[in-house]
Amino acid sequence: MNETFDLILSGGTVVNPATKTNEKLDVGVTGDRVTAIQASIPLTGVKRVIDVTGCYVTPGLIDFHVHSYWGVNPYGCDLDALCLATGVTSALDAGSAGPVNLLGFRKLVYERSKTRMIAFVALAQHGVLNEPGELLNLGFADLDGSAQAVIDNRDLGVGIKVRLHKKSIGDNSREALRLAIKAGEASGTPMMVHVGSTAIGMDEIADTLRPGDIITHCYTPQKPSIIDDKGKLLPLVRKAKERGVIFDVGHAGGHFDFALVERAMGEGIIPDIISSDLHGRLSQPGFGVVGDLPTVLTKFLPLGLSFAEIIAKCTADAARAVGWQDRIGSLEVGREADIAVLQIVDEPVMLHDSVGGEKLHKQRIAARWTVRAGEVFQGRG
Repeated sequence: MNETFDLILSGGTVVNPATKTNEKLDVGVTGDRVTAIQASIPLTGVKRVIDVTGCYVTPGLIDFHVHSYWGVNPYGCDLDALCLATGVTSALDAGSAGPVNLLGFRKLVYERSKTRMIAFVALAQHGVLNEPGELLNLGFADLDGSAQAVIDNRDLGVGIKVRLHKKSIGDNSREALRLAIKAGEASGTPMMVHVGSTAIGMDEIADTLRPGDIITHCYTPQKPSIIDDKGKLLPLVRKAKERGVIFDVGHAGGHFDFALVERAMGEGIIPDIISSDLHGRLSQPGFGVVGDLPTVLTKFLPLGLSFAEIIAKCTADAARAVGWQDRIGSLEVGREADIAVLQIVDEPVMLHDSVGGEKLHKQRIAARWTVRAGEVFQGRG
């Protein structure tokens, strides 16, 4: 019966990479659930109809790398409103909480946000820090505690995080990486490693990782990068990709170089996941060159990815990387109504990388509406 629908998104094109759907379909929502996906749902008796003609209706976007533990962690910022204005219904915090303060993340962020805020738990007891770095003293590394924190919090804990930046870890990179992998093994989850300005080489890092572990900031220009001084892809990086190591963009303010991305993609290092790394230490207004997730997604249009490929990398592929594909990342009847309504806007946009590079593109991806658990939020376009 039509009157059972609280919301219909009418006239759009459903793009759902998880089910390989790409066709004009209406989407009906009742309560917090998707209850119909079909052509031309009759609109009589529906409580709210949104005409999304000319737009793409996708699963709610997943921003795989953010820092949302605001007011507690120095990298944290309050991202709830921004996520809901930009099509993001799930965001993964990348290690702002460790095993000693994950309960605070649960109470202050997870339970209070409308966006689904879930987390990688830091190997460092207290989460990532700036000054001093969180693992300059390796005594703060807590293999057992971080693994147990994930095990005890399966509703929000998705994996283990370690940063190998020299300022964060000093001479402890090799041992911290080993401990983080052990924590991932103990919790049965992937481990995310921050690269860029590391004391050990990218080849060693890549060769150490298990299939399913995640390199974030995969296109960082900070040395050592995945491209050597002669402009060639490191062979052990290629082998890591081939055996199933996950490559996550993690743009941030300093980890995206158009020239490096083009070279890496040309050698087969296509990103598995596209994420923003929005955090509170991005100094420029409006998060600078990052902006928001749709801005980061737009950068891959001139780099040669199709819209459907881009959406896969922030929905189905992102969900699968943490084993949450049965919960998020797909738009299907019976699932929670987490939906993004996106539009490809035909207007020139100047896109910026982290090292002063620019690309002028003829189109941009804009969020028109976000639906989170059936509740509608206006996009900021």
